[in-house]
Amino acid sequence: MGIFIRKGQADQPDRVLANTVVYVCSSGNCNGWMREEFATDDLKCPLCGHDTVQEIRELPQIIDS
Repeated sequence: MGIFIRKGQADQPDRVLANTVVYVCSSGNCNGWMREEFATDDLKCPLCGHDTVQEIRELPQIIDS
């Protein structure tokens, strides 16, 4: 039995999860959401244009390069 590692997977750092502020679409028919740092100025859903509400989600941390 062999051990299989995806190419490059061993070189990747561990994913760090962090509590992240996101804006979630208020429409029941849309799954749109965006991180606070990427939110539009008007806080409208980028997919359907409805208003959004603020939530906290545990997401992988984005590291600036």
